[in-house]
Amino acid sequence: MRARGYAPFSASSENDALLDAIIDRAEPGKVAVFDLDGCLFDTRPRQVRIFRELATQRGWGELWLVREEHFLDWSLRTTMLNAGIPEAWVDDHEPEVRAYWQRCFFSSAYVVYDHAMPGAPALVRAVWERGAHVVYLTGRDIGMAAGTETSLRAFGFPYNAVRTSLLVKPRFDMDDTLFKESALEQIADLGPTSVYLDNEPANVNLFKERHPDSQVVFVETDHSPRPIEPISAIPWLRCFWRTA
Repeated sequence: MRARGYAPFSASSENDALLDAIIDRAEPGKVAVFDLDGCLFDTRPRQVRIFRELATQRGWGELWLVREEHFLDWSLRTTMLNAGIPEAWVDDHEPEVRAYWQRCFFSSAYVVYDHAMPGAPALVRAVWERGAHVVYLTGRDIGMAAGTETSLRAFGFPYNAVRTSLLVKPRFDMDDTLFKESALEQIADLGPTSVYLDNEPANVNLFKERHPDSQVVFVETDHSPRPIEPISAIPWLRCFWRTA
């Protein structure tokens, strides 16, 4: 079963119970690890901003059709087709759209346009207030660190405080999963990991294999098109929003 995409307000009693289980596993001396893009943060506002900037610069009115709900996976081509842009136009313009998108998306200046997932700051604060060390482990690279820090503070996530850390890739071209695997040793120095949330199946599988007793959670938003499914024992979190 593949993830169904973003549904930030799809609260349910089952979802509430999983949020409670995450908080219950947070204890003094333990570590809680959170991914950012597609996990704590909704990147779609960043992407819409990029599309609309390019639309204005080039006079491409077609790109103004793109809205947040059209981003269902990592394919910009699929996104544009979802918006109703003619396939012939997409064929002609996709390379330039992709080049502009990539230059902007992977920059510190644009990550500040992300929105925190509704309810995510409250969950992370609850974990931190119970005494756990909160680690933000992201595939963003060092060039995006400043904007990331700004976003964490702006949305009220615990940061620049005791028991908080931000780990970013040292190089843009480093594979995200390989980086997260290499970060395990650094995280282990902080204490045993009891919580791990990520929206990438390969990453949650890696952590579950390395930390079988921890609360590993797959966040059901979007992820890479690789044919990897989360290990069956890993629960799926639909959203951070609660029923009450």
